[in-house]
Amino acid sequence: MFTSSLMRIRRTLLVTLCLVGGGLRAAFELSAQLPSSLADGPVTVSRESLEARESQPVASVRLVKGRFSLRVEQGAGLFNLNVGDAEVSFIAADGQALRLVPGVEGNPLQIVGGVDQDSFVAYEAFRRESIARLVTPIRETIAARQAANDQTAVVALTEKEVAALRGHRRELNDFTLTKLRGSAALYAASLRWDGDHRLEELAEVVRDFAAKFPGAEIARLMEERIARFRALAVGALAPELAGASPEGGTVSLKDLRGRYVLVDFWASWCGPCRLENRGYAELYRRYRAAGFEILAVSLDQDARSWQAAIAKDGATWRHISDLTGWSSPLAARYNVTALPASFLLDRAGRIVAKDVRGAALAAQMVERLSADSGAKQGPATERK
Repeated sequence: MFTSSLMRIRRTLLVTLCLVGGGLRAAFELSAQLPSSLADGPVTVSRESLEARESQPVASVRLVKGRFSLRVEQGAGLFNLNVGDAEVSFIAADGQALRLVPGVEGNPLQIVGGVDQDSFVAYEAFRRESIARLVTPIRETIAARQAANDQTAVVALTEKEVAALRGHRRELNDFTLTKLRGSAALYAASLRWDGDHRLEELAEVVRDFAAKFPGAEIARLMEERIARFRALAVGALAPELAGASPEGGTVSLKDLRGRYVLVDFWASWCGPCRLENRGYAELYRRYRAAGFEILAVSLDQDARSWQAAIAKDGATWRHISDLTGWSSPLAARYNVTALPASFLLDRAGRIVAKDVRGAALAAQMVERLSADSGAKQGPATERK
């Protein structure tokens, strides 16, 4: 009798441990309801890392007569699904059941069935509408003015484009705060957050999500992104940067301490960045001797394109790149997810302004160098 009771206890403990283990193993279900014409083919699910800008396969199955059923043992996050040449991004969270179905409006496939996915679809629709409304018309006008070789207009319009992109990203912050609270779609939206717009409200939303999903990897990643935004606030000591120069040496930000430094993120393929280089060339010539330096961080992937752009633009200042494009840890350290992006540092290495360019940047340098000159001369004394 004692032995029988002990065996029942052991069985109960075993069942309990299995249930607990199953509960701890986060997963979601994914199935397909496609036309039978998509009769056969491999299906791959990959997890997206916004930080590394890469995807990692996490599950696979085979499509048979337009059907499959798959359990994906992954926590909440952003995923890609590939069926042959077709690809669709989606958000999934623990315990959700999602379905792959025929797409609409030109998209061959779509994923439906989860509240987080619904939020992600709404976010993506708003993102496309916002950029079409704020940015696309300016870009079309720039193209027309370039075709007419009207460079004066191109320069003015490019400044408007950069300002419109900033407005677009701030609209995405606002959408996040009003529509994505508590949703795993927060992670997808975090890629384009503007750290200078309603940051503390974003931090609160992330804290709430982390409390709702303790241990979720994407909660940790969003908390780290918020921490980087705080580390890049005006007044903060700029994070260290070091990388390879076009000549093969190493250039470090800390070696430029004692000068005003513009940390400028750019790429050879970025039109607004290339226009900025023209303005920087004159500013650098004028103020370099007084203590102004530029450290340009390229997000290029091709060394020849990078070096050719430097030469063509007459960009004679300091340059570094690891030639890994958007996957660059240099860009990640400064939360750079759009170009151009710049940070003006004082002589002590503290951030004093962000994304100042053109006349505004020139005015900043005149003001700061004049203040330095006045401080060196000391306060005026009255003659007795």
